[in-house]
Amino acid sequence: MERATIDRDTFVRPTARPSARARATLIVGTVEHGDQRGRELGFPTANLPIEEGIAGDGVWAGTVALTNGPTYAAAVSVGRRVTFYGRNGIRLVEAYLLDFSGDLYGQRVEVCLCSRLRLQRRFPDIDALIEQMRQDVEDTRAWAAARILSDGAHTAAGQT
Repeated sequence: MERATIDRDTFVRPTARPSARARATLIVGTVEHGDQRGRELGFPTANLPIEEGIAGDGVWAGTVALTNGPTYAAAVSVGRRVTFYGRNGIRLVEAYLLDFSGDLYGQRVEVCLCSRLRLQRRFPDIDALIEQMRQDVEDTRAWAAARILSDGAHTAAGQT
């Protein structure tokens, strides 16, 4: 299991250092129906299609702002879901909003990719994937708790 580490309030892969010029990436789109795999694994996600060249593949700590609503901390996967579809899968943004329940289908959202936790990789089985997803959520909660959420984003404890 790959665990992210804190480096001056930024999560990075264990052996990587953030670029001094690193900036958050904003992706705006309408939530689409997916194959419900995240929900089946216990991590329902808001899915947005994404073109090549926009944001790097990986798992990110970030935020999701709802139109006319609050902003939530989120663990966000960008990539092709290689565990299930290999390199031929559709490229997606899949955002798991911390402490959110509800239906986002058809809603316009703003996903901000703030800090990459790890690269995408293929897992040998579903259990290994779920274990890593739990770690990704834990790392995102720690990132959100360490970050000053001056924009009113909801933290893991539901505080603003």
